[in-house]
Amino acid sequence: MCLATVYAQNEGQKEEVMREVAWVEPNGSGLRLVSLMGESRLLQARIISIDLMNSSIVLQRTGAEPPQSVSADHRG
Repeated sequence: MCLATVYAQNEGQKEEVMREVAWVEPNGSGLRLVSLMGESRLLQARIISIDLMNSSIVLQRTGAEPPQSVSADHRG
């Protein structure tokens, strides 16, 4: 199974956003991240890089709001 840790990059620094991410999908002007356990977050961000060998995804936030948790149902 391939799970990733998602980081937000800001001025060269990486901040961990979420662990064990199994699903990433576009959602309006941002991204929806869903963990293996069904936790879901919406981020106003764009993908900078995806490194499958090291199980990491780096994002750059495009909005000022903090990450938001949403429902646990990741497909609906």
